[in-house]
Amino acid sequence: MTNAICKLTGQPFEISSLEAAVLKKMGLKDPWYCPKVRRAMGLAFRNERNFFLRKCDATGERIISVFSEKKPFPVYKFEYWITDQWEAPQLDYDFNRPFFDQFIELSNKTPRPHGFSPYNENCDYCNAAEKNKNCYLHILGDRCENCYYTHGVFGSRDCIDSAYVIDSELCYESVDCRNCYHCRMALLCDNSSDLDFCFDMRGCRNCFMSFGLQNQQYCIQNKPVSKEEYEKKIGEINFESPEVFQLLKEKFIKEVVQGKPYVRMINTENSDGNFLINTKNCHHCYDVENAEDCEYYVIGSNGCKDVVHSHAIVDGSQLIYGNVSTTESFNCHNVIGCWTTRDSAYGNFLQGCQECIGCISLRHKKFCVLNKQYSEQEYQKIKAHIMNELGEYWGNPFPFKCAPLDYMESAFRDYDTFTKEEVKKVGWQWGEEKESAPAEGKPFRVIEQEAALLKKIGAPLPTIHPEIRFRNRVQFRKAPHASV
Repeated sequence: MTNAICKLTGQPFEISSLEAAVLKKMGLKDPWYCPKVRRAMGLAFRNERNFFLRKCDATGERIISVFSEKKPFPVYKFEYWITDQWEAPQLDYDFNRPFFDQFIELSNKTPRPHGFSPYNENCDYCNAAEKNKNCYLHILGDRCENCYYTHGVFGSRDCIDSAYVIDSELCYESVDCRNCYHCRMALLCDNSSDLDFCFDMRGCRNCFMSFGLQNQQYCIQNKPVSKEEYEKKIGEINFESPEVFQLLKEKFIKEVVQGKPYVRMINTENSDGNFLINTKNCHHCYDVENAEDCEYYVIGSNGCKDVVHSHAIVDGSQLIYGNVSTTESFNCHNVIGCWTTRDSAYGNFLQGCQECIGCISLRHKKFCVLNKQYSEQEYQKIKAHIMNELGEYWGNPFPFKCAPLDYMESAFRDYDTFTKEEVKKVGWQWGEEKESAPAEGKPFRVIEQEAALLKKIGAPLPTIHPEIRFRNRVQFRKAPHASV
């Protein structure tokens, strides 16, 4: 363990032996900044939940994007961005100019996809999501159908107003549930069906206002009752009434949830954080499965290893440092949005690339700097010059001046917070604050599909704005604050 001082905040922090080992494997220098600042620098490139109406700069059609029209760079609809109908601009590397200044020049002219939502059908208001069908305001979720106002939902169908739900169906106001069917207001429940206002249940069905049970059925407030008595009691409750549901929710939170640990740690070895499954030697990690030797890692699955200070890293990626949104990649640092990419640094939206530095929106390229192709010998010469210029900074995040998003637009606010003064101190832009309104006065609309699904589940129509519903829904999840 090594002690260090953050060069932006002046706060002390520690460099663990695990992090030091990954840095050594990747040939990187010690970090300059504390974990919280590094998280902010990475998430200054990621917007999960803020949408803007704008035009596609390639086709002219109106689109919903995570980038506003005020951005200096063009924004293309993903379906066009992924084609060969356009070429990314490039710059000749200038040995006499700072590297990050040249990156900013390239960034201001290089098209980005409107969001990351590939291979979807009828999912215009979705982001960080792929292979979905007929979903609306479905964020951070794959392989779903007919899911509305959901976040972190995977392999599910007919779910609404839910978060972090896996392989489930007909769930409403449910959070951190797996393999569940027809559950209303279920938290931390697995392999269960027909639960109402239940917490931390395993293999249960037909239970109401209960917690901590395993392989039970027909229980009311944890007490077994006959099938007939249970059905009579449930039949007397009008779950479709907003007033009734709200009263039950308040009772559930006060009498069942509050005061109990909200933790999911399954088959973990020498690991800490929360919502971990099948992890070994993972520290300060959250929402991570099947991973080993990782630290300060949020959202990951499918066999990743040696991932440090990164967000949304999946599908066997290894030796990843400071990345955001990475799939099937190896030995990359500070690359934002990359698929099947190797041995690359300081990039944005790279697919199938290798040995690329300072590149944006490239596919299947090798030995590129600032999007320009070089011979291997020329590339190594330029790489050596950049590493020499950056010196001890090599391996640290993009400085805030490179960020395409301001504080108010970024995903950072979903995982941690800065005050306005702190944002100014670290050199980030605060951005525009949206007009606020009280929960009961913030306007929203109910879509036809939403009303039909709520009727099918037997749940009330919403009375408050979906973003406020989301914040309320995840209030019990321990936030992955990097500052601890």
